[in-house]
Parts: sequence; structure tokens; C-alpha cells
Amino acid sequence: MKRRTVSPPARNGWPRGRSSAAGRAALHLARFCWAVGRHLLVLVLIGIWLGAVVYPDPRPFVQSVSRLHSPPIDAGAVAELAADLPADYKVLEDYALEYVVYLPAWTAYGLPWYFPSVPEVVESRAGDCQARAVFFASLLQAKELPYTLRYSFDHVWVDYPGKEVSDLEDPATSFVADSGEGWLARLPERIPVWSILKTRVAYHWTPMPVPQKALFLAGAAVIFLYGERRLLGRVARRLGLADRGCSWQAMGGAIQWGRIRRWSS
Repeated sequence: MKRRTVSPPARNGWPRGRSSAAGRAALHLARFCWAVGRHLLVLVLIGIWLGAVVYPDPRPFVQSVSRLHSPPIDAGAVAELAADLPADYKVLEDYALEYVVYLPAWTAYGLPWYFPSVPEVVESRAGDCQARAVFFASLLQAKELPYTLRYSFDHVWVDYPGKEVSDLEDPATSFVADSGEGWLARLPERIPVWSILKTRVAYHWTPMPVPQKALFLAGAAVIFLYGERRLLGRVARRLGLADRGCSWQAMGGAIQWGRIRRWSS
């Protein structure tokens, strides 16, 4: 009687043959998903740390998001100011630009981004493009003049019939508009990426106070070095810097050991 031979299992517990190829593919897919998930987790943790640094009190951020969805246009808050002004778009716009002195949110509110109410703008007489937009829109509403509030990726402004188009205030760059009947979203016809990046850096990063910059960078570095210690080790080995690669891993292990000792004490 002829004895049947059974093929031994391959490495990692997967059988040989066709099922072995499928098993290896599944294993590679699982490892890929795990790596992508780990990288995304590092980015999420850095984002959470950034939010904790710049918004130690999250209420202004939540309030701003709510006002972004429902712009706080308030004709009553500017009624006395509008009473002495003519119902002319250009005159009202020039008045709004002169009344509200432009200041970035960091300077005006001590925050990277804040959507003020109209009474706050009237009282402070300063703010960014959002402050100017809601103040100007409130003047137009007090004069019963139609308008459209537009948002691009780097600016907020009020559009009206006959308004001149500029590089900063171009309806082609607007992705959200509100004419008083709710938001209307659409894809912009033009996205000036380089201009958007420069504006965001000048608005959010440049005026940020130095202590908060240092705190964010230090925390982000710790999160990145610990979360990506395996990646840094592989890169170091590829570059022939094995010792430095070990130092990255040792740093991550030291951080973890410090946490264990702190929990156990």
C-alpha cells in the first residue's frame, strides 16, 4: 500500500501551494493596512496636540464652527451706524474697511481662528476678513441691499452687483456662497494653491506666539519620533546609519519605560 505524503506547512503557518500565495498576499495586505493606520494615527495625534496647544479652551472653536455654518449677520447691531450712511454699495464697503481695522486672529483674539459676532466687531473695531465681511453684510442688510457672502480657501468677502473682481475676491475661487437662503457649495473654478499656502502661513503660523510654536513643535517631535521609530530605524539602516537607527528605537523605548515607571509609582 502506497503511503501518502503530506506537505509540511510553510512559514507563518500558511500551507504551501496556491493557498500559500493567497495567505502571503493577505499577510502583506494586513501589514500594509497596519502601517497606514499607524501613520494616520501619528498624524491624528499631532493634530490633537495642535488643537490642545492653540485652543486650550475649545469653546471658541466650537462657537466659530457654528457661526461659520450660520453667519451671525446682525442688522440691529449696526442700525445706528447705517442710519447715517447712504444705500450705496461702494460707500458702505469703504466705510466697513475703514471702521474694522484688519488684524489677524492671533493679534485680535489670541486665537488662530475665530468667527466674531457683529457686536464684538462693533466694540473692538478690529478683526480679520471674517469680521469685516459680517460687519459689511450687516450694513447691507440694514439698508435692505442684496448681497452674497462668499468663501474661498483663503478669504471671506461680501459680493454684490457691480463689484470689481480681484485676485483675492474672485467668485471663481469661491467654493461656498450664501445669499441669505443658506449655504450653496460647489467646486471652485480656480484654486490658487501657492497663494492659499502663503496666506495660511502668514495668517496662522507667522503671528503665532513663540511659546506656543515651541510647545507645538516639541510635542509634535515627541509624537513623531515615538510613533515612527520603526520607520526611522529602517531609513537609518538604508542610509548606513545603523547606530543612529538604534538610537531612535532606544529613544522610543526610553519614553515607553518612563511611562511604565510613572504608572507603576
